[in-house]
Amino acid sequence: MRDNTYWAIACILLILAGGLYYFFRSEPVAPPGQPQEAKSDSAANITFSGNSIVELQNGHKQWELTAESSKFNSDKNQLYLNKFKGTLYRDDGGTIVLTADKAQMNMKTRNIVLDGNIKAVSSDGTVFIAPKAEWSNQEKHFYGSGGITVTRGDTVITGEKIDSDAKLEKVRVQGNAHAIKGGIPQ
Repeated sequence: MRDNTYWAIACILLILAGGLYYFFRSEPVAPPGQPQEAKSDSAANITFSGNSIVELQNGHKQWELTAESSKFNSDKNQLYLNKFKGTLYRDDGGTIVLTADKAQMNMKTRNIVLDGNIKAVSSDGTVFIAPKAEWSNQEKHFYGSGGITVTRGDTVITGEKIDSDAKLEKVRVQGNAHAIKGGIPQ
């Protein structure tokens, strides 16, 4: 998976959209002798609706991100996504579908903070649920907090925090961690 390519494409699209908006926006001109109104920070914010971004590598999908609405703040270099859905396509043919009420991506670090009804479902049946989560692009790890649940087959793992690899194959749960397999505590 080429996360760097994905983020580079997303950055280029956002910069292009911002540039087009900046050059083609219309601003009212005050009549001569009257002061111009102070500019608002709306030029720093660009809003999109119903968008989707797909990364292809050698003709194969690497990932696809969608959001009901997005807002890019160029001053803070942050992308805010509402009703976020991301699909990661693994090399083995499997997928991970990640959803959240809100997501915030730092365009410089490419880290993503997720908030509200976070759920990740892998094609092998593993399900991860948390109220808050973060994707660390540098470490290629998911972090969840606030009471998490991981379900794989008939095993349910709960705890306060989780650290997982990008494939949801290796997980570490901390804080009041419990594992139940087939209804029997482990």
